[in-house]
Amino acid sequence: MSIEFIRERSFENNGLTFAAKEWGRSGYPPVIALHGWLDNANTFDRMLPHMENVHVIALDLAGHGRSDFRSRDSGYDIWHDIADVMAVADQMGWETFGLIGHSRGAIISGLVAGTYPERVTSAALIDGYMPLPEEAHNTAKHFARAIHENKRFAAASATGFQDYDRAILARVNGFVKLEQEAAAILAERGVEEIDGLFYWRNDQRLKAASMIKLSKDHLHSFLSAINGRVLLIQAENSVFSPSDKQSEAFDWIPHMEIVKMPGSHHLHLEGQAEQVAVKVQTLFS
Repeated sequence: MSIEFIRERSFENNGLTFAAKEWGRSGYPPVIALHGWLDNANTFDRMLPHMENVHVIALDLAGHGRSDFRSRDSGYDIWHDIADVMAVADQMGWETFGLIGHSRGAIISGLVAGTYPERVTSAALIDGYMPLPEEAHNTAKHFARAIHENKRFAAASATGFQDYDRAILARVNGFVKLEQEAAAILAERGVEEIDGLFYWRNDQRLKAASMIKLSKDHLHSFLSAINGRVLLIQAENSVFSPSDKQSEAFDWIPHMEIVKMPGSHHLHLEGQAEQVAVKVQTLFS
């Protein structure tokens, strides 16, 4: 039977509290769902009701939605999220589990699956690939840029909007454009009112460059270690397309299926939500 939203959950790791939404009930295949950059756990609200017989924890990643921001002496290098995901699995008592990830969440899913291949049974990656590999000789230059950007965004204030609808419209017309209904679903969890203004609750430091970018050899180590089945869903009208280096990396992942579907980058949250769910369901049936 189709799964339903059950309740809000919270988890702890390294002094941070992580908010999450629980869908379905125990006894079915366990899954952790990871949203994209500057989104939140509501990104799966239209997709998950079309799935059945799974038990899903849809997580607000650090710095997003209702989860805590990382401390000022930390940051948002993507590998920090690996430990957070595993903490959720451990606190749920899940020795093995599957993953559903969109965009940045798909990248994290690939890294988690390679780090813990004995625990991740399968991973559905929705219009997200792998980090662009960085040449080692660029490391020092990139590090300087990251220090500058982290300092700048740490001092920056989020944009305040005069009313809730204007906050939604900002996401509709953002860099990655969204349908009105999709943006409104994310806003339900991601927009807060402070002193009469409406803000998207995301840590501004998420917009800064990572301190260290992984090299081709680093990424090969992660992706070639994956044991579970991997499904990559590519949106035909996405603003993102895999580079040659990313496409080459697909050959590193054993048991990987690539499917192209009509729709934009957020196809799982827009009109193609049911089609995406039906395809992802095949990993967990």
